[in-house]
Amino acid sequence: MGDLGGESRLPEVLGRRLTYLLARVAVAAGRQAGAALTELGIDTRHYSVLAAVETGDGPSQRAVGDILGIDRATVVALTDDLEQHGLLRRTRSATDRRAYSLTLTGEGRRVVRAAHTLMDECERHFLSSLPDAGQAQLAALLRLLLPATAPPRDTP
Repeated sequence: MGDLGGESRLPEVLGRRLTYLLARVAVAAGRQAGAALTELGIDTRHYSVLAAVETGDGPSQRAVGDILGIDRATVVALTDDLEQHGLLRRTRSATDRRAYSLTLTGEGRRVVRAAHTLMDECERHFLSSLPDAGQAQLAALLRLLLPATAPPRDTP
C-alpha cells in the first residue's frame, strides 16, 4: 500500500479490509458533504430527509425512516429541526390519523434544490480520481450493500 492522504503507510491488513476502507471513505465523504451543506444551514442527515420527502408524495415519518434506514426517534428529531427552520411541514395523514405526512415548504424546495447542486459539486470533486464508469460501478455495488444497513424494525 502506498501513502494514503498524507498519512504513514497503511498496514496491508487494513488495505485489504473492506469494512475499514468503506468506513474511512464514508467519513471523508461525509465530512466534505457536511462542509458543503453548511452554507444552507443543514447537514447531511437533514439533506437526506429533504431529498426523501421531495421525491415522495407526502410520505409519513415512518416511510422516510424506512427509505433512509434510520430509526423512528432520529426521523422525529430531524423532522422537528426541519420544521422549526421552516423547511418542512408535518400534517396529520388523511389515511392514518396516527401518522404524519411530510411535505416541503417553498423554502424547503429552494434549499433542497440548492443542496442537490452543492452535493453534485462535492461528489464531482470527491470522486474525480475515478473514471465515470468506475463511479457508476461503485454506486451500483454500494446499492447492493444497502439492505445490510437497515436497522432492526421498531416495534409499535
